[in-house]
Amino acid sequence: MLALRAMRACYRLLGRRVSIALLMPIATYFFLTSARSRRASRDYLETLWATPEGRRALGRRPRAWHVLRHHFEFSIHLLDRMVIWQGDSHHLEIEHEGSEHMFRLARERRGAILLGAHLGSFDLLRLISAQNGLTVNVLMFTAHAEVINRFFAKLNPQSRVHVIAFDPNSVASIFEIKACLDRGELVGILADRLWQRQKGRTVVAPFFGRPALLPLGPFLLQTLLGCPMLLSLCVRTGPDRYRAIARPFAEAGVVPRAERVKRAQELAQAYAKLLEEYCLRTPYQWFNFFDFWEGEEPVRP
Repeated sequence: MLALRAMRACYRLLGRRVSIALLMPIATYFFLTSARSRRASRDYLETLWATPEGRRALGRRPRAWHVLRHHFEFSIHLLDRMVIWQGDSHHLEIEHEGSEHMFRLARERRGAILLGAHLGSFDLLRLISAQNGLTVNVLMFTAHAEVINRFFAKLNPQSRVHVIAFDPNSVASIFEIKACLDRGELVGILADRLWQRQKGRTVVAPFFGRPALLPLGPFLLQTLLGCPMLLSLCVRTGPDRYRAIARPFAEAGVVPRAERVKRAQELAQAYAKLLEEYCLRTPYQWFNFFDFWEGEEPVRP
């Protein structure tokens, strides 16, 4: 809390431009000291470069400077996340692309799953929900959900975002999610990272020409609960500007038990293809700083 208050004071006293300029030495520090994130960033950028579409998106072959740029972009998103948490979002402008789908479901009091990724800032859901009276529940693989919820309540008592501790092996988690959906609320989950507890339920999907392991859980959840699912992303489009994207992904309807795994695998494959599309739009805003293509050697320059 003290660190966030200090950053908030810096942001208010010095302004946005100076605060962002101060991020460069911070990003450079982590670029120099974190070999893991540096290696993961380079592997991702080189993987993009290995495809014709990726070459067009990047413009030139990735070098160390591009990896630093990737880290710097992440630091800007972190700053804006803190700004949103603190309720100072009037500095940010959000354009909407397809958000009417999300707003329509909310008006009809129909719950839906918002399928996100570590692309751009999922935290902008806080701002969108506050501006439009939506209630969003975000699934996290954490045992500290109540602590996190109290933390956000202290930062911004008006926040309409609630964290649910998600355990894919717990029936209680499923019932809590279903209760949120039955109340007409939105439930957000990121589906591009495989946590240790999900190792048993995975699907292999091609991602920029390389096989990647994705969690099957988010897609099985949709087939089990039968709620609509929207792809939900928010990417930075310029200084102080973001674009919120909501795109219908899976229609409502419970899938028969015998067909659920097959349907979930199909959804995961479709998700990987869509994630490719949006990574190409904003190649420096996918912040999965870990070995995504597990079991494969990194792409070498």
